Amino acid sequence: MQTSIERLDGGRAKITVTVPATDVDEAISAAYAAIGAKLRIPGFRPGKAPRPVIDTHVGREAVLADAQDEVVSDSYGRAVSELDVRTIGRPDVGELDMIESGQDFTYTADVQLRPEFTLTDATEFAVTVPNKTATDREVDAQIEHTRERFATLESAEIPVGENDFALISFVGTVDGEPYDGNTVDKYLYEMGRGMMPAEFDAALVGTEPGGTAVAEFEIPDTTSNEEFAGKQARFEIEVHEVKTKVLPALDDEFAGSAGGFDTMDEYRADVREKLDSAKMAGHGREVEGAVLAELVSRLEGEVPQEMIDSRANSMAREFFESLEERGLSPAEYMQVTGLTPDRLEADLREQAERRVREELALEALFVAQGFEVSEEDLRDAVREIAGGDVAAAEELEGDLARNGALPLVKEQVVHRRALKWLMDNAEVIEEEQS
Repeated sequence: MQTSIERLDGGRAKITVTVPATDVDEAISAAYAAIGAKLRIPGFRPGKAPRPVIDTHVGREAVLADAQDEVVSDSYGRAVSELDVRTIGRPDVGELDMIESGQDFTYTADVQLRPEFTLTDATEFAVTVPNKTATDREVDAQIEHTRERFATLESAEIPVGENDFALISFVGTVDGEPYDGNTVDKYLYEMGRGMMPAEFDAALVGTEPGGTAVAEFEIPDTTSNEEFAGKQARFEIEVHEVKTKVLPALDDEFAGSAGGFDTMDEYRADVREKLDSAKMAGHGREVEGAVLAELVSRLEGEVPQEMIDSRANSMAREFFESLEERGLSPAEYMQVTGLTPDRLEADLREQAERRVREELALEALFVAQGFEVSEEDLRDAVREIAGGDVAAAEELEGDLARNGALPLVKEQVVHRRALKWLMDNAEVIEEEQS
C-alpha cells in the first residue's frame, strides 16, 4: 500500500492511498463469500454459488460496494498509522470510482488535522497550593464542626438573636392572597441558615418570646415557585419560644464522647492525623491540577470546536454507560442530584474543553522541551496496554495500526512524559488557605 499526505491551509490535509490489486481482489473475494453465505439459492449449498449467480441475485455493483467499503475502512486506518498523523472527525472521501478486480485502487481523503500549538513560555512554572498537612486552624475547625453535632438547645427568656432557634407560627400571603400551605404552626426555625429570605430573619431578630413580627419583601427570581417571583410576600409571625445553642466544653469528657479518647490532647492528635492523611492523599491531585492550569494559561492557538464537541460526546457516552452499570437511569440520576439535562450537558462540555486544552498544552510542552517518542517507547506503551504479554502486544500493535489508533497511543506517551516533566520541574509553594 502506498500513502502520501498534502498539508493544506486551515489545518486540513489530503491523504492519498493506493491499495494494490492483490488486496482489492482479496476484498472482492471476501465480499462474495460473505454475501454468498447468506443467500439461499435453489440448487446450491450455502456459500457455494458461483459469482455470476450471486451477481444475478444481488447485483455485482452491490458486492463491489461492500468490498470497497472494507478496502477504504481498512486502508485508511493503516494509512493514518503509517503517516503518523492525528486527525479530527471523519474523513471526507467524496465520490469514489468503483473498485475493479485486478486493478489498483486509489482514493483521496480530506481530513482535519489535530492542531499543534505553542506556548508563550515553556520554562519556570510555579504554583501555589494548600498545605499538604493540617494547620492548627484547620484542626480547630474540624473539632468545632464535631462540637456543633453535640450541641444542645436550651430555652432562654431573651429576644431572638441572629444564631438562635425560634419556635414560631406564621401566616403568609402573596400579593395579599393566601396560598396553599400558607399557615405554619409551631415550627422550630433556625436563624441564619438561608431557609427563608434574609428579610424574614431580619424581622425576627430582637423579637421576644410571646411577641410578634411582620416580614414583607419581594419574592426573588430564585424562588422554587416561579409564579410567585416578583410578587410581594407578607408573613405575620408569632414567636412562642427562643432556644439558644449550647456547645459542650472542649474538655476530656467531650473527647470521650466525640471520639472515645481519654484526653482532649489525644482526640486533637487523632483529628490532626486524619486530616493530614486526607490532605496528603489529595495533595498530588491539587498540584497536578494547578500546574496544568498554569500550563493551559500559556497555550497559544484557537482550539477547534469539533475537538471539544467530539470529546464532550464521548464523555457523555461514558457517563451514561457508567450510570447503566450502576443500575441508574438518567432520569433517576437527575432526580437524585437535582441536575437538569441542560446543566449536565454544560458541565460535560466544560470538562471536555478543559481536558482538550490540557492535552494540547502538554503536546506543546513536549515539543518545546525537544522530546521525542521512539519506536521502543511506542512498543512499551502497547505492551503496557496488553498487560505485559509480549505475544498479545504484537497482535495488539497490528490491530492498532490497522485501525489507525497507533497515533492515539503515541499521544498518551506524549501526555504522560510532558506531565511528568511538569510535575518534576514546577516550583510548588504551599500556603495556608483563607
